[in-house]
Amino acid sequence: MLLFRRVDNATPEELYEQILNAGVDDEIARQYAKFAGAMETSAMSSIANGTASSRILMFPSCSMPSIAKVVQTFDLEDPCLLLSRSYPVGIDSIRMSQTNELSRKSFSLACENLAPGSSSAVVQEISSLSDEKYDIEKIDRDKGNPLVAAVAFKTPSGASVTVKVPCGMGEIHQVSPHFIHTVGSKDVLKAMMQEHFVDRDILLVSKKGQGKTVTANEFASILGYTTQLFGLYKDMTSRDLLMRRTTDSITGETSWEASPLLKAAVNGDICILDGIDKLGKDTLSTLQSLVHDRELSLPNGQRLVRADRFDKANHSYPNFAHDSVLSHQKGGSILPVHDSFRIIALGSVTENGAGWLTENAMSMFSTIPLPSPSHQCLNAILKASSPLCPEDKLNKLLDFHNRLTEPAASNCAVSPLSTRNLVRIVKQIQPSVGVDSNLYEVISSVLMGSLLPPTQKQSLDHLLNQAGIVSNSSADSRNEKIDVEQDTLKIGTFSMKRGRPKRQEMVPAPDFFDIPDHVQMIAGLLKEWNGGERAFLLIGNQGVGKNKIVDRLCEVANFEREYIQLHRDSTIGQLTLSPSLEDGKIIWKDSPLVRAVQDGCALVIDEADKAPLETVVVFKNLIEDGELLLADGRRITRTLQGPGKATHLLVGDCFSTHAIPNPDLESEIELLRSYATNIDDATLHKVVRSFGELRYLSEKGDISYPYSTREAVSIMKHLKVYPGLVSALHNVLDMDSFDDSLYKKIGDVFRRNGIPMTDYRTWGKHASIGSGSNSNEKLDIMYSGSNKNGYASLTQPKIGRFDENNEPHVGGNQWQGGTGGSDTAGLGGRGGPYRVDRGHKVHQVSDEAKAQVSKETAEAAKQMAEAALKERLQEIGISETEWKMYDGLVKPIRADIVNLKGLLNAVESKKTERAWIKRQSHGEIDDAKLVDGATGDKFIYKRRGNADPERGSIMKHPKRIRFVFDCSASMYRFNGNDERLNRSLEAAALIMESFDEMNNRFIYSIVGHSGDSDCIPLVEFGNPPVTVKDRMKILQEMVAHTQYCQSGDHTLEAMQKAMHDVIESDPGGQNTDECIVIGISDANLRRYGIHPRQLGDIMRGRRFGASENLPKSFCIFIASLGDEADDIRRELPFGR
Repeated sequence: MLLFRRVDNATPEELYEQILNAGVDDEIARQYAKFAGAMETSAMSSIANGTASSRILMFPSCSMPSIAKVVQTFDLEDPCLLLSRSYPVGIDSIRMSQTNELSRKSFSLACENLAPGSSSAVVQEISSLSDEKYDIEKIDRDKGNPLVAAVAFKTPSGASVTVKVPCGMGEIHQVSPHFIHTVGSKDVLKAMMQEHFVDRDILLVSKKGQGKTVTANEFASILGYTTQLFGLYKDMTSRDLLMRRTTDSITGETSWEASPLLKAAVNGDICILDGIDKLGKDTLSTLQSLVHDRELSLPNGQRLVRADRFDKANHSYPNFAHDSVLSHQKGGSILPVHDSFRIIALGSVTENGAGWLTENAMSMFSTIPLPSPSHQCLNAILKASSPLCPEDKLNKLLDFHNRLTEPAASNCAVSPLSTRNLVRIVKQIQPSVGVDSNLYEVISSVLMGSLLPPTQKQSLDHLLNQAGIVSNSSADSRNEKIDVEQDTLKIGTFSMKRGRPKRQEMVPAPDFFDIPDHVQMIAGLLKEWNGGERAFLLIGNQGVGKNKIVDRLCEVANFEREYIQLHRDSTIGQLTLSPSLEDGKIIWKDSPLVRAVQDGCALVIDEADKAPLETVVVFKNLIEDGELLLADGRRITRTLQGPGKATHLLVGDCFSTHAIPNPDLESEIELLRSYATNIDDATLHKVVRSFGELRYLSEKGDISYPYSTREAVSIMKHLKVYPGLVSALHNVLDMDSFDDSLYKKIGDVFRRNGIPMTDYRTWGKHASIGSGSNSNEKLDIMYSGSNKNGYASLTQPKIGRFDENNEPHVGGNQWQGGTGGSDTAGLGGRGGPYRVDRGHKVHQVSDEAKAQVSKETAEAAKQMAEAALKERLQEIGISETEWKMYDGLVKPIRADIVNLKGLLNAVESKKTERAWIKRQSHGEIDDAKLVDGATGDKFIYKRRGNADPERGSIMKHPKRIRFVFDCSASMYRFNGNDERLNRSLEAAALIMESFDEMNNRFIYSIVGHSGDSDCIPLVEFGNPPVTVKDRMKILQEMVAHTQYCQSGDHTLEAMQKAMHDVIESDPGGQNTDECIVIGISDANLRRYGIHPRQLGDIMRGRRFGASENLPKSFCIFIASLGDEADDIRRELPFGR
């Protein structure tokens, strides 16, 4: 039977005693014990009286003795600054959870009571808080104890404060030559030293690329510490943090190997936990005992204990360290934790803050945010990184960096430039290494500008132009040729020494044709390589030639190449080593990555986007930090080596990124001509222009597949051997022939460019009789009883006879519902009164044939159509005025309806399915992982669970969508200004028309909201409007609500209710693939006192308890007063 006891935090009186025991004066001890008591009272009150979403985070009282000691020693420091290191809710760049705002207010009030006038400091950055009140002046090793250093701090007034701190056995540096000291970095190092003084472990947080790793290494360097870098990843378990199983290559026996963290604890090193934000909350919490008490039980039965306890016990019991009875483990042992041991954890914050920074994490570390470097700091860093960078270009780059703020970057669909990005850019534009000095091209490459949609690309170019950065590509570079000599490679004015491979068979020899675009790309990559860059990431659509470019680069530079291809099941272990069982022993075989590191080869990592993120992110440790721990216990470390001994990795922010587009018109024509020398230039131009237009449609989202150069080359290869352009095109395009609307859209593109593409059925009939070789023959169908032009004779318009068997009738002039005929009601013909669709393939007559219809016949057909319309309107109960209104709304968006229908048909499944999930730490043993299990791998199990769907999965259940329309008074009031109500009605009509007959794929509902209600039912789930009358009625209801409702706004309530209702409409989600909520509104929140952040919180699920069941939510703003829409978008989740 379990017995439960409640264990409370220390009372203010108990905490007061603890602070006194830390050597703090009585008055300070009383003040800070009172502060901690007030914070705990607020937190406990919020727990008792509120909900989970209104709870105030607990203040870590256990850190108060350390805080008070720092306050007493450094009495000029702002108390709120020191307190915020243990309770970082007050730091604006760190938003931890939905409770952050309430916790911030509580913290601010307590700070005001502690130090009146200082509460405003809690919302500022660390760099602006200290005002350089203390600066590290000197560090000396203590003469009496080599493991202690005396650190002298100096104030602006000249006063000095000296403290003693633990240190390493290495050389103590006052200033490291490789580290660029700025005001911000000095302030961070000072804060780290203050926390180090009171024996606190440290957590550095910032956005990625701001210098966390460099700062941690600098702190260790100035104190003579040896560092143990420990790269963390998502699948890491608590055991991985401490030890892992390895095997002896000779005997095959397994043993335990200490992790970098354990080695640092025993040896007195600094362990840098890189990527603490990736760890699961439960995994990180296992280190609490080690962090707080310096004690921990290890997986092998050993135990870590604090050094003073170890010495005391060993003094009383000489055999204490090896006494199995006292250690509570048979054959176990006790390991002392070195006094100098420290942990520096590194964590990244995103635009959504730092949700991973929980109360447990706050209690374990002193959190120190790295400030965003100022203009002066960046200028100093960049000049030191690239002394030869031209001053004018450096100033333009910094000007652009200042303009590319978070909101501006979001508007351009890019990320702001990190310090790492800026350093990479200045290195590329310095002239001494022969790297391309075109600043516009370098920035566009780093931000992947060529892959942006047109609107975002235009916004980015506008910012660049404002900073005086314009494109000035030289026409001469288009004429550069690759000249390969025995030991030298020349491309234009650039030259370099070629490699000297030991294994010539490892140098690729691709079938490659040098075209201007690809030659420029190869030259740019080699120039960067010559300037010191060793990691590249090539991004582009499939089929644009990424692998070909890399192989050609290795060929001309004479680089040996290793190759590895990733997939969705790739693991970190598979990237480095693969185990095999030979003669009863586990043999580790090096992966291509390890071989490339050992031999100095180029490593190509293909399909990097397919692998899990936690797998690919391991390359950051290898590229940026120069270290990687292998499964067999070996460690890759950075060594000084010649330029030919670098590992090239083509996969993040740590890489020099290059977007690989399809070649331009001139380059692609030259490439296709190389593959098919017998094809005339006119045909080449038609094909290239057609494919260019298809890619444009793909960028717009009108078609899903980005037809690339690979498909164009395939056509040319076919034409070289088998004449017949249309047949060659069908070989490539017929995969899309199952979608009639998509296939017609593709065919229209080729017809516009002079290639007579036909529909699939017509071509198939034509090809079957052996006529496919004539690419210029037009495929018209001849009909019985037709005139000399191939079409049925024109008479008077008529409805036509009704075929009870619904046989397809092509041509002729007798049957209702036929296609490509004359006079009758059907589709694709001429002279008929109106359209009738009986579900057959449509055959379209030519425009020339349509022109043969006389004016009298056309007028008669028009009168028949009008009469039929009136009759039909009477049947469905809709007036002619209503019909004209509805037709007026639908007519301008007919093309959009067709496009949206095509996109909806291509939507893939997102629902998780029950399946065998592999690489688990528990479950049934996976037979394919037996060898891995013998090596100590714990992820050798499989179990049934919800697995993510495969790419391209067909939906088994429909998606459930709720559309939330704004029917408030502002829609009616401002319609005369910008037609916002008209656009809203068009959007509603687009939804109802496009989702028609898609109940098996989508179940949708439409609701409205106004000043009167947060939910006006318009369309219920499973009951979509079928007739024009039903749809028109819904539109009329929307107009009526906007006209007669009271002033007010329920946007927040409507979105929150919709997100709740869409889930409740199918409890458990058993019959739903995915739940989505889409809000369509005008941007008119400011008028009603609604802050956009409130809407963003709802969309992020911060007002819901079970976020795992949260539906996806999106907002579309169709009108704005001033710049309010931009302000709202900045506060919403990115991309939504």
